[in-house]
Amino acid sequence: MEMANITYKTTGIENVVIWIGPNPTSHGKRIKISNVPNSFKLNDCFVLTIPDFNEIGYRDESVIDNKKLEKIIEFVKLNIKTISDYSDSLISTEDLLENLIKI
Repeated sequence: MEMANITYKTTGIENVVIWIGPNPTSHGKRIKISNVPNSFKLNDCFVLTIPDFNEIGYRDESVIDNKKLEKIIEFVKLNIKTISDYSDSLISTEDLLENLIKI
């Protein structure tokens, strides 16, 4: 199963890169958000659990402030079924990218 890094072109959220990947059996669904503008750095990101939106790890608030976090949550809520299906290996990366709705 692949992972997908999505950016402004897909999300409509400026300077944010979101990682969507497989759903590990050891924990629930989640996405990762980079603390580095316009780039995904696995060693500099935080986790947002789905569907309860708990943060795990360090969020650099100078990059992802509360307003931007609200936009990320809005995007995930709008696309929860597609993200969940991808995380559960029910759809392909191509289907994920084609079905995500930009905010």
